[in-house]
Amino acid sequence: MSHKSVLAFVLCGAFLFSGAMLRAGQAQEDPGQKALTQFSPGVLSVVVYDMDKKEIAKGSAVVLTKEIAAVSYHMISLGQSAVGFNYKKKEVDILGVIAVDKTLDLALIKIDGKVEPLVPASVPLAEGLKILVIGANENGEIIVSGGVLRALLDLGTGIKVADASVAVPDPFNGGPVLTEDGKLIGMMVIGERRLRFVVPIAAVAALNKSGKLTIWKTWIPEDYMGTIEGAWLAGRIYKWMDEALNAQRNLEKVTKAQPANLEAWVLLADVYNRQRDYGNALTAFKKIIELDPNNAAAYIGLGDIQIRMQKPQEAAQNLEKALALDPSKNEAKMFLGTAYEDAREWVKAADAYEKYLAGNPANAWTIYQRLGMCRKEAGQFDQAAAAFVEALKSQPQDQSLQYKLAQAYDMGGKLNEAEAAYKKLAEMSPKDAVTYHRNIMAMYDKANNPTKAIEAAKKVVELDPQNEQYIYNVGLMYQKLQKYPEAIESYKKVLTIKPQYDLALFQAGYCYYMIKNYAEALPFFLKDVEVMPDNSYGFLYIGMCYMQLKQYAKAMDPMKKASELKPEDGTALFNLGIVYLNLKDKFSAKEVANKLQAVDANLAAKLRSYIK
Repeated sequence: MSHKSVLAFVLCGAFLFSGAMLRAGQAQEDPGQKALTQFSPGVLSVVVYDMDKKEIAKGSAVVLTKEIAAVSYHMISLGQSAVGFNYKKKEVDILGVIAVDKTLDLALIKIDGKVEPLVPASVPLAEGLKILVIGANENGEIIVSGGVLRALLDLGTGIKVADASVAVPDPFNGGPVLTEDGKLIGMMVIGERRLRFVVPIAAVAALNKSGKLTIWKTWIPEDYMGTIEGAWLAGRIYKWMDEALNAQRNLEKVTKAQPANLEAWVLLADVYNRQRDYGNALTAFKKIIELDPNNAAAYIGLGDIQIRMQKPQEAAQNLEKALALDPSKNEAKMFLGTAYEDAREWVKAADAYEKYLAGNPANAWTIYQRLGMCRKEAGQFDQAAAAFVEALKSQPQDQSLQYKLAQAYDMGGKLNEAEAAYKKLAEMSPKDAVTYHRNIMAMYDKANNPTKAIEAAKKVVELDPQNEQYIYNVGLMYQKLQKYPEAIESYKKVLTIKPQYDLALFQAGYCYYMIKNYAEALPFFLKDVEVMPDNSYGFLYIGMCYMQLKQYAKAMDPMKKASELKPEDGTALFNLGIVYLNLKDKFSAKEVANKLQAVDANLAAKLRSYIK
């Protein structure tokens, strides 16, 4: 691989002095000038060549002694020769390689030329530390740029590398990293595909300076970034930087070459999971368990993936296994609740959620909500309501939670509490107040408590006084209480808004009928059948009103019409027979009785008992 193609990751938050990088020798009153003047004699610009003397990489080097400098290994790994230049662009010979640390992409080179060594400091890398980075630009000029160390990544054995928000060109690879007060704390490494990090200077200084020199003539080139060591370093750092595709590419190379590398499988499983590549994630978690059968975290990961793959029963088994191995894994309890919830095992799900909540997790209200839903589905309405109450303590304005609480109270028969919850919703959302008061009305109506239902129905009308349906509902509630005059008043209000409302016409007539005011009932029934000419009950009651008024001749035609519209209903036929009897027409009454026999034998027998 040609290292001329190395890409630098330009990060946000970097600062450049006076709006541009400073070159050695420039006289400017800037914070970086002092560092540049002091440290540039200890920095080299490096050019690496292949066997045909073709330039393949550019970078920088930190001078550690008069004869030794540190570089990134990947910069020189494919080289067959190299040359350095000091800050005055005087050539410095690079004779060969003294030491290599492939785990950190570091190397020591033997140099010969005019240089000034830099002295490492014992200051550790730290998040938020402001830094200066000195290195070469594309023209070989030694320049400086400033930035900040961000997160730290522990690579093991106590070595932590840092992510830096600093904008520098690719040839800064290998340049020294300093504190603002001039302490040498690290070396910048810029690798392939957005890979850059700061190595602590202690790791650089720890390289074997007394190692045997390998001159370029005997140096065996290798593509470091293509090695397992390079892939392992890059895979971990890319994973840390949340560069999923690059992390995956490198970690897959490692696990293929080192199938027993447990840490690589752990990292790769997480990469697959974050990319929603559940099939490969499943395989990776199973491999972790194969390598480490008591790895509770792997069972949790496996269960999480199986939940996402809609395999809740298998997920529950693995999550139960995780908790058997390590009961302190609270996250597993939450996932277990989800698995049982997906499997519709409501009680087990609720029990798991309660165990999770016992650990006082952050954002517990979301789990209280799920707990409430599971208890509700299990028919445990009191416990469901208690869970929703807990959720509302954190989210008092959450209308969805408040509605769920009202439902739990309603379904659990705690109607007063349900009413209060619905009224709270009406206060929270005035535009929906009608809906919530209608819920109260329906709840009390279902519970056969018409008094409370009427109270709610009236509130609905108060909120929307021109809605005929709501006024009609008030009439129905009064009708159920047999308060017919009040019902009639409601129906008449409906008809002032909508004169053709057939249901109100019929019910008004019915209420008048029930209080035996047949003359007042008739106009409503007559209007009803005018609006709804196929309403058999309208004709039936017209006929019955005329019968009660002893106007039997007028009752005949509506009774006939009622029986025609609904021949399977024997009531109209029976009353028609009674009409004929009152008109002294026994023959027709007998014909009706015969016809009624096929519809309702009991009514037919009753009619015959009246025929003498």
